[in-house]
Amino acid sequence: MFRLILLIAIAMLLFGIYNSFSLPAKIESYRIVFLHVPSAIASYLAFTVSFIYSISFLRGGSLKSDEIASRSAKFGFIMAMVAFISGAIWAKETWGAYFTWYEIREVIVLLMLFIYAVYFSLRNLVEEKARISAIYLIIAYITVPLSYISGFFSPLHPRPFEAEFSPEWRLNLILMIISFVLIYASYMLKETREDKPKSS
Repeated sequence: MFRLILLIAIAMLLFGIYNSFSLPAKIESYRIVFLHVPSAIASYLAFTVSFIYSISFLRGGSLKSDEIASRSAKFGFIMAMVAFISGAIWAKETWGAYFTWYEIREVIVLLMLFIYAVYFSLRNLVEEKARISAIYLIIAYITVPLSYISGFFSPLHPRPFEAEFSPEWRLNLILMIISFVLIYASYMLKETREDKPKSS
């Protein structure tokens, strides 16, 4: 199943990338939105799944839930890094600087990346890693809605849904978002289909 989902995702992604470079643009630098927004949404989705499965682990003690939470957090971290780097490139073109401390969303996302990076180190250092990791992921998840909400108060960052794109741009953006979500789904299916419980 994961192979079929992955093939569909790759086909959609390639078509979306082609459109990203071929669609007419008022501002060339805005083409990076087709990478920036889908990767950000994929990271939010993955972190949300890790949050849910961390709660599931604490409620039921299933090591399967711990593994799913950990793998989902890993994917989310990678996607958050892509979103942060692409956002920094976009900021350089638009604002003249890769990063500014008074741009609240950039600061919150950087904090989110740091907190989740600590999580991966924590899993390798503590005993009872499944339980402690679950508690940590639940607390760390606070940064996810916070990073989204901060967009409404950022002095420079466009507010959510504020950008005015043509219908073709909107459709391609939706296509790219779906392809990223399907890549995440295929990754999780592949990694968990025959997963064996590990000791905590």
